[in-house]
Amino acid sequence: MKIDIVVNRRIERLYEECMTLIDSLKGKTKEERFELYKSMTNRLYPHAKEIVDLEDQLITKRKDYQRKFKEWFFVICKSSFSNGRFGETCFELFKKEIVKKSKEDKCSSKIYAHKVILALGLMGLLEGVKENYSHSRDSSHGYHYKVDYLRWFELTKGVSKGNVSISLDLEVDWTGYEDWYGERQFETIKLMSVEPKLYEQAKTYLTKYDEYFFSNTLKADEKKHFTDKWFAARAVCAIAEHDTYHMLRHSDDSEENDEEKLIYNAGRYYTCLTNMHNEIRKELRIDGEPVVEVDISAAQPTMLGLLLRERYPDIRSAWFEHCEKGDFYEWIGSIVLGRKITPEERKVIKLLIMRMLYIAQRPTEKKDNTSFGTYLKKYIKEKNPSKKENLGKGKLFKSFDFIVMSYLKAEEPKLYKLVYEHRTNLKEVKRRKPTAAGRTTKKRNNLSISMTEMEVKYIKACLKAIAPKVKYFYTIHDCIGCKASDAEKVKEVMVAVGKEMFDANLNIKLESGTGETIMDDFKFIPEEVVMKKKGWKPEKMAA
Repeated sequence: MKIDIVVNRRIERLYEECMTLIDSLKGKTKEERFELYKSMTNRLYPHAKEIVDLEDQLITKRKDYQRKFKEWFFVICKSSFSNGRFGETCFELFKKEIVKKSKEDKCSSKIYAHKVILALGLMGLLEGVKENYSHSRDSSHGYHYKVDYLRWFELTKGVSKGNVSISLDLEVDWTGYEDWYGERQFETIKLMSVEPKLYEQAKTYLTKYDEYFFSNTLKADEKKHFTDKWFAARAVCAIAEHDTYHMLRHSDDSEENDEEKLIYNAGRYYTCLTNMHNEIRKELRIDGEPVVEVDISAAQPTMLGLLLRERYPDIRSAWFEHCEKGDFYEWIGSIVLGRKITPEERKVIKLLIMRMLYIAQRPTEKKDNTSFGTYLKKYIKEKNPSKKENLGKGKLFKSFDFIVMSYLKAEEPKLYKLVYEHRTNLKEVKRRKPTAAGRTTKKRNNLSISMTEMEVKYIKACLKAIAPKVKYFYTIHDCIGCKASDAEKVKEVMVAVGKEMFDANLNIKLESGTGETIMDDFKFIPEEVVMKKKGWKPEKMAA
């Protein structure tokens, strides 16, 4: 069927350059052309058994050849040269999208995807296969590639970034992230720089990280701790080295997780910065300036308060009033402890609030005779990660849940009803992978999706409002990161948009880096782990 596909004008410029390339091939002998094809095929398709060529594009009488090539050129380039998929040209990704859109497994001949990728290689855009990618010998439909960003910039320099609609005779529509939202964040991230000392520490960690050793010797929670730091180190190095692929990758690279996020992220935009420790992010630089992050104080509780007002416009809520004041967690602390809380206690209460809102189980109805304060002290003092996690999900949380939900039931029944409904009327969703028992579905509390949708709607409205004044930005959920010189402009806009959209005085705060904790965070490998590795022998583990 004929559909319209919206592409960037820069991609139109690439197609013109591709046609120039094809014209230049006509001036070469067949032997010279096939020497080029062979060399590029070996670089882009390491396991290919046959040479990919562009010979059919030289046959001017066969317009259907040129039409199919053009269709695939725009489809591939729309995905590969925009937003969060910069550098991905894997046919399997296209096929997956086609199946999802068309509801049946049908697609055009993959040979044209091969030809387009070959042409992009001959144009100097693809440097070669991305590192650490597991190639399939049985399915060489296409790989993930490194992109020569300087070549991309050279070919599209001075070309308008405006969009244009092109009519193609494809079987399905092709959509992705909104260009203005993704493209501008990419421009920001590629402009970032990293402090030299931080970059050196990140590189050192990548060389020391030993997944095989960690997998065989450390507990799951310990391994996760080191793996999270590996992702952070890789992101720092990607920014410092201008690695265009990893600049826009979320910390969890698996295709299953990417697909899950597209379904459940409600429009959030994920990059290599998303799960990076905030103190590390604040040591980055945009256009040479320090980074400042502007976000909503107690963002998720605030969104819940806005959902409540949306459902019951005339209701007054102490929950939301304290969100606006900026002392929400302190207020919750006074309810559960009856006193002022310390900064460390505030962090724990914040985690417990998130769990209370998102957990997929009924509210706790049985009172625990042991006080919440006792469990809280034990949790803060506990050094064993496994015991701490079990306490946080068990007695500590249940005690907290009973106190707060009981308070809401008595003092704010409408808010209690809203949370209660989402925790009891659960949605059944498909699991990424079956469990050991073979279960393929799970129950989900959809309150998080409703809150995230409202948050994304608000953040996108803010970004549109700052567009004329603020050129560079990135998003981390409810946060907009920008240059220090733009921070006050962003804050003013976020306050104004909150007033306009919700008739609310949202509490917006600025956070900048201190430079004090960053180096402690990158002390990656404790000495006891290093010593343990020195005496470790793989063959003993195997035995």
